Amino acid sequence: MKVVKIGGSVFKKENIINLAEFIVKNYEPYKTIIVVSALGRSPYPYSTDELINLFVEFKQNHSNGNNYLLDLSKSFVVSCGENIAAGLLSFAINYLNPEFKAIPLNAFQANIITTDNPIDSDIITIEIDNILRLLENKFTPVICGFQGVSKSGKLTILKRGGTDITAAFITKLMKANEIHIIKDVDGLKSAPPNIIPHCITIEKCNIDELAEATMNGNPVVNPEAINILQETNAKIIIKSIFSEKFTLSSKEIVPTQLVSNISNKDNITKFVIYLPSQMKNKTLVLDKVLKEIFENSISLDFINLDVFNNLASFIVNNNQVEKIKQILDNNQLHYKTMGRLSKVSIIGYNMRGKPGIMYRINKALLNEKISIIQAQDSHISISLLVPLKYLATTIKALHQEFFEDY
Repeated sequence: MKVVKIGGSVFKKENIINLAEFIVKNYEPYKTIIVVSALGRSPYPYSTDELINLFVEFKQNHSNGNNYLLDLSKSFVVSCGENIAAGLLSFAINYLNPEFKAIPLNAFQANIITTDNPIDSDIITIEIDNILRLLENKFTPVICGFQGVSKSGKLTILKRGGTDITAAFITKLMKANEIHIIKDVDGLKSAPPNIIPHCITIEKCNIDELAEATMNGNPVVNPEAINILQETNAKIIIKSIFSEKFTLSSKEIVPTQLVSNISNKDNITKFVIYLPSQMKNKTLVLDKVLKEIFENSISLDFINLDVFNNLASFIVNNNQVEKIKQILDNNQLHYKTMGRLSKVSIIGYNMRGKPGIMYRINKALLNEKISIIQAQDSHISISLLVPLKYLATTIKALHQEFFEDY
């Protein structure tokens, strides 16, 4: 059994036949489950972004109602893109090869059960009986990703990247051998293509490397989907319909390359909190602050709690800055911020326990006269904070250092 997830970036009206030909050529009837995103990306008229814009524009001009009912209405509008995609692709597949008996399924028909919130809901489970019944009767399900149904029977939509999550859940529950993720890029790249135009497609990587890359800003797969797939034995294949290259990732793979990926997150702000030396119970004060940050669902990174030197620091995404300031002000804490930062992560399964990696990183950046603001490591990655204005230069220098002879 294979699950095939088709991303919106390759899903356009003008190439639906190409997608159908790709599926008919590469996959078997009723041994494949297809999960689709909405058609295209903005400004494509049926893309998720454009449907959101349509609703927001209408809401701004006419809003005067219950927020919950407004969100229910929004979920209906925004989920239309997946319905259109599933219907058109099913039609095209059956046109090319009637043996596939492709059948479109929305969230109700696929029994994708989610939390009750209409927007940004989470999948609880997928009741797969109907999917299994269709496969047994020689149908090929084409399932709408991004959609769900609450326990009370209302339509919901998932967080952005939700189609990856839908496909990962189906892979797990169906015990599929492989999940194929079809994108506009032909796999995991060695670095961001907008900075390194001729970056390398990594042929094989361990799933831990893929997880680390996605958590550190690489958009190739939703990081939550990778977390789900880490609970399975499925092979992950990331590919494009326009290229013979692809990336294969699994738990068993031990890659040959030292570094597999350089990822980045932009629009980062660093907070440094100065604790008064005379303050009593500093750890309790920090505990209170951290609890309030948690209660506001704010994720922190590069955390450094140094109460002996009366300091604490962390980084957050820029869209959380004002809320963090409010929390710190309410607790009467003195702090400073450093904005316009980027986080750059060097990721490699074979970096574990290997000496000299940080020396090579530092030397490569010193040659470009770039000073590292802060560094942090995990067992397979080293992350750096650098000024945003040096982001491209930093990635180019690191790519030259670690991929020159690839």
